[in-house]
Amino acid sequence: MEATELIYLTMHQERYEDLKQRILLTYGAKYDKEQEQEFSARMDFLTQLQEDTEALLDFQEPRLRYFFERHATGGSGHCCLATVLVSSFNDIRQEDLQQAAQAMEERWRLLSGPGFEISEISYSGLTYCRCPQDQTPPLHEQINRLECAPEFKWKIMTALCSYEVSLRELLSLMEPVLELLQGELGKLEPLLEPVYAYWRTCLEGNSLEELLPRIGPGQGEPHLDRQKITVRFWRTPCNRMFLGENWGVPGEIVAYIGIIVELDDAPDGSQASDQVICSMLRAIGDNSKFSILKLLRKERMYGQEIGERLGLHHGPVTRHLSSLYRSGLVSMEKGNGRVCYYTINRKGLRRLLEVLDQVFLEEPAGPQEEEIQESLSVPGDETG
Repeated sequence: MEATELIYLTMHQERYEDLKQRILLTYGAKYDKEQEQEFSARMDFLTQLQEDTEALLDFQEPRLRYFFERHATGGSGHCCLATVLVSSFNDIRQEDLQQAAQAMEERWRLLSGPGFEISEISYSGLTYCRCPQDQTPPLHEQINRLECAPEFKWKIMTALCSYEVSLRELLSLMEPVLELLQGELGKLEPLLEPVYAYWRTCLEGNSLEELLPRIGPGQGEPHLDRQKITVRFWRTPCNRMFLGENWGVPGEIVAYIGIIVELDDAPDGSQASDQVICSMLRAIGDNSKFSILKLLRKERMYGQEIGERLGLHHGPVTRHLSSLYRSGLVSMEKGNGRVCYYTINRKGLRRLLEVLDQVFLEEPAGPQEEEIQESLSVPGDETG
């Protein structure tokens, strides 16, 4: 799962650096200086993994693109064939690559047999449920019910009908990244101690039933028998959570938790840090950067082209673009060779405007409201 997600995000230009800036803008105010440094260190580690992945793979290779092509699923979700083949049948107990491949093949044989059927498809692959053994629908009927395009259904059907061959080809294409992660992910462990401590506290202080509503919509199965829960932390799918049954162990529920996920985060920007907001305002306040943003509002451009339009030398343009990118105001997409194209990040700008609106333009409570709030406040313990 880790390698699949890393390759998928890299191929589709979904950058950990962009995610880092979005999270700092939205939730940054809840971090103290040490916590922000810890969070940034985790995201910087993932950013380096992504850069290494870009150097290891040829993302124009037709079969690699075939397996990792993005397809829409029900609602606003997306999935790829590689996720279907790997994540749907992943055995969390296996760390060795060959043993993991064998375990996935065994899991496929189990779930494709009598008594199981596909219930849905999501970003985490296929979800299975139990059914009466004598009422198991044919595979083509199960796939036809999925909420995705006919083209993707056909890809899934052909891949599952020759699962072992398809899986081995995919793992062969992924091998350089699998080897990279095998050598590098262990180095991330020291940075994850605060994450483990946070979730240890959450799981000790709340039952699974209490945590489920806070995981988020569509992230759990309400009918699951919660006899046993195993927690696994996702590194590369760092901002996701998923709850599912481990079909290899009766009654076991597996909670997959991304390493930057926390409960009860306010998505409205109320936790944006002053440091991140000021960084974005400084970027907009510079004349040259502001001119670059106005250019990128209309079209995608690369650095040399921007410099020629604005009469700026290569060095300043590169620094300005780097600053705008780090601030989440522009997005970057790598083209052929070493050319990088930039576009304005409208989501980042909208998020900044929403935060500024909340910080400066929301009406403060009036005197009467403040009196009511004070009368309802709980006084401190004055008896001791």
